[in-house]
Amino acid sequence: MKNKPVKLTVTGVAYNRSEEDEAMRMTTFGTLSGSPKLWKLRYTERQADSDEKHDITMTMGDGVVTVARKGSFGSDLVFRKGHRYEGSYRTPYGDLDMGIFPTQVDYRISKEGDGEVSLRYQLDIQGRYTSVHKLDIAFETNKQVGRA
Repeated sequence: MKNKPVKLTVTGVAYNRSEEDEAMRMTTFGTLSGSPKLWKLRYTERQADSDEKHDITMTMGDGVVTVARKGSFGSDLVFRKGHRYEGSYRTPYGDLDMGIFPTQVDYRISKEGDGEVSLRYQLDIQGRYTSVHKLDIAFETNKQVGRA
């Protein structure tokens, strides 16, 4: 499958110790490409309160999900259930050390190109626990994109 248009619904929730849950929900459009062994989902996140955008490339294969987030706040993450990943969170003000510990890494993609990704993970910044996150992405082929 090559660059099939998809409509995505992205839902994220952060559970913090000292604050109420922070929920985010967004609908956007992107593309899905690949095969049952390795899938790539690409889309753009736009911040509601600014013109800032981030290009996201999510790769799924062999039980592992990688997320490359490009833009002024960027990161590269590897989600493998039960395996800690350490990397950097790039900001305009400098890089921060970041670690994730995934407790759930699931994805399903049909031959038509519809699917979902579910990630659950603990996040720490600069070696200190920050929050637990849930990220769910549902996508479906969008037959309207690209039509006149």
